Amino acid sequence: MIHRGPDGSCLPELDPDCPVVPYALQGEGDLQLDGRTAYAATRQPVVDTADSFTVAAVVRLADSEPDRPMTVLSQAGEHTDAFKVRYQPSLHAWQLVMPVKDETGAAETVVSQLAMADGGEGQGHRLAVVYDDAADTIRLYLDGMTGEAGTAGFANGWHSGGPLQVGRGLTADGWGEYLHGDVDEVQAFSGALRDGDIIGLGMGTDPCLCS
Repeated sequence: MIHRGPDGSCLPELDPDCPVVPYALQGEGDLQLDGRTAYAATRQPVVDTADSFTVAAVVRLADSEPDRPMTVLSQAGEHTDAFKVRYQPSLHAWQLVMPVKDETGAAETVVSQLAMADGGEGQGHRLAVVYDDAADTIRLYLDGMTGEAGTAGFANGWHSGGPLQVGRGLTADGWGEYLHGDVDEVQAFSGALRDGDIIGLGMGTDPCLCS
């Protein structure tokens, strides 16, 4: 469902009858997902995964100790996701998972960024995925930063024809890894954004994309 932040018509700290409404991650509202069946999806692919692309989102996990992996963004081919951004609670980390082929059980390249689950509090984490086809690299950014653990070589990205999924990904049993949490500021770009552009993603503004 779409959560709307407080409209400012009353102040809970002054009016006991005023309902306490939490603020959205960014702006006036965000997407709340129940971790069971809820998700959002586009009608068609938003990036060409065979070429350079950048996707980003702000996400806040509802649980402080999730009991299973949960996917925030993915775009699928026929048999598997071309890319998947998920939280892996056993490692306390966000992971970018990119299979090398559109085949069930294909080998995967995985990079990660350590982060504790939010537990439904705070302003969440700003995640960004960058695939640079010319440099044959993938990068996962957490709150505008990446590093050795968040970067890997990845050659010959393959084209995925499925829509962008928000809040779920493909598993061996079909759709799964449903996200329990809030998502906002989903952005997608053709091309590999630079570090200076990534820093501003998820802040409620568009990147400069300056030369």
